[in-house]
Amino acid sequence: MGICLPWKALSLCLISLCFIISISVATDEDSGCIKSFEPLHDFSEQCESTDIDPLVVSVFLRNADGLMQHNASVYIDNPTHAPDKSHECIGHPPLNISCAVDMQNHLNFSWDGWSLPGHAHYSISYLVCREEEAVLESSEERFYTPVYHTLIGNQETKDNTLFVFEYIILRINVSYPYMWYIQTQKWDILDIENLDPPRITKASIESERLHLQWDVPRSRGTTNPDCFMYELKINGEVRTLEEGLNHSEESIDPTRHYKIQMRVKTRPICSRSVLWSDWTSVLDLGPSVTRPPNINLGVIVAIALGLPMILLSVLLLCKYQRVLEKLFPPVPGPSIKIEGLLERDNVTQQTQPHSWMEEVTEVGIKETLEPEEEEDDEDDRL
Repeated sequence: MGICLPWKALSLCLISLCFIISISVATDEDSGCIKSFEPLHDFSEQCESTDIDPLVVSVFLRNADGLMQHNASVYIDNPTHAPDKSHECIGHPPLNISCAVDMQNHLNFSWDGWSLPGHAHYSISYLVCREEEAVLESSEERFYTPVYHTLIGNQETKDNTLFVFEYIILRINVSYPYMWYIQTQKWDILDIENLDPPRITKASIESERLHLQWDVPRSRGTTNPDCFMYELKINGEVRTLEEGLNHSEESIDPTRHYKIQMRVKTRPICSRSVLWSDWTSVLDLGPSVTRPPNINLGVIVAIALGLPMILLSVLLLCKYQRVLEKLFPPVPGPSIKIEGLLERDNVTQQTQPHSWMEEVTEVGIKETLEPEEEEDDEDDRL
């Protein structure tokens, strides 16, 4: 029995040691701190896996040979625990990256690089995934500012229905002389959707009541009007509208002017997106006031130079017409009265020779008779 006791004690110690090692390994795996970084090698294939953690951070340090060597990685399933886990595993906070996609498929990434050196260099690449398939993969791009903007194109379904397992994966590389920092982050596209401002279709003030009506906002995930909430701003005062497509406001002074704006976002019961749309353009309601026209200097100069040119053109045209009349006068034609007189003279000329002949004849007779009369007069005197 005395010989067996040491062996029993040794076996108990070995069992306890194995248990402690297993507990520590399990704790290390549960914490997300892993010394391997295999998922980082096949970034283009990550759409094929549905078990991707929302946030993965890896750190590479420069070794004695001057080469970057993997130091540690942390896999975080809940972004709220990211700062603590990242400090625990790699001693470095993760980048606070924000991502948004608007309805025109403009993709915007930005991050807070306050904890990084000012001379850090950035490069990013991203995947757009749907149904475990990469529908869009970008090439790696390098730049020097913590902001990135691009257009990912039309990735909607043909019938504009709910996307299935669609998400975006971003990989950002941050490098500076002694460290290489890689962060991979995943977002569900419906959680980062930035809606367009609501389209107001009717706005009026009647009987001291404000009436507003708008269309259902366009979303990738839903067409249910109850899935949207709104903020209404009237003269700078903001109020929240939980649902509906119309709103009435009491106690409106019809003699005052009201500046109205709206914005929209999806409700938490339908989407996890917390992004508000932009405000609509200002809508001015109130009594009509005759405003003085805006004086445009360009219009005044155009009028001042244009009117003289137009008048000069008219004068030149009139003068040109007179010059043509002088050079090529029209052939004069007789008037109606002159034509009548000419016709009458023509008739007279045709009948006049007969009367002249008679007169000549008479004159000849008179001339022959004159000597006889003179002889008779002489006889009478005798």
